[in-house]
Amino acid sequence: MGKIVLVGSQKRDIGKTVVCIKTGVSLSDAGSKVLLVDLSAGKKKISEYLNVNEDIIYDIKDVMDSTCTLEQAAIEIKENLWLLPYPRIVDKLNDVSIEEFKKLVESALGAYDVIIVDIDKISMSFVDFETVNAVVTVNNNDFSCIREINADKQIARKFGLKDIHIILNKYNKKKASRGIMLNSKDIKKMTEMDVTFIIEDIAAYGNADCEFMLSSMENSFNNTIKNFSSLIHSRL
Repeated sequence: MGKIVLVGSQKRDIGKTVVCIKTGVSLSDAGSKVLLVDLSAGKKKISEYLNVNEDIIYDIKDVMDSTCTLEQAAIEIKENLWLLPYPRIVDKLNDVSIEEFKKLVESALGAYDVIIVDIDKISMSFVDFETVNAVVTVNNNDFSCIREINADKQIARKFGLKDIHIILNKYNKKKASRGIMLNSKDIKKMTEMDVTFIIEDIAAYGNADCEFMLSSMENSFNNTIKNFSSLIHSRL
């Protein structure tokens, strides 16, 4: 039975989709069969990052509407990694129901080890938390992160989810040391949660392309993602 990991953020341009893709790549490199599900209306879709936008025949909405099967819509990216893409047609995914979300993820549970769902916010109304195993909230270390992380935590715990992870992406260490932004100890104290992983604000993935996404080169970013994917893998 597959594990469903929900990844969301209350911030724009925080690198949430990059974290989703890199986690999926790392898990697939380790031998897990992974499906990336794109339910995020962000300006750059997973299919664009992975250079498969022109390969889309069917999309996530087509699966929800039973126009096609999940197998027909999923695009193989590499060994053990598939993508269920966001529609290329504007507004096609405007109205998603809880029933559609549940049907979608349940159809994937028997076919994949890990289903990583990229959404805009944890609080999206269509999420059926009964089907979700883990929640990842992605944020940075500005002062608004406390309110946003606490809101995500409350939603997850309301539905009985205990597997909640905080990833601080684009973490500005210099500003934290000067008190202009928060440090990880402040965030832990004010959210009453451990920060799972910190990814410092580096220029390398500011213009992330397909080569960067699929790379397993040794660097701090990839090593952090590898540690996170190992944590997910250990709970399969």
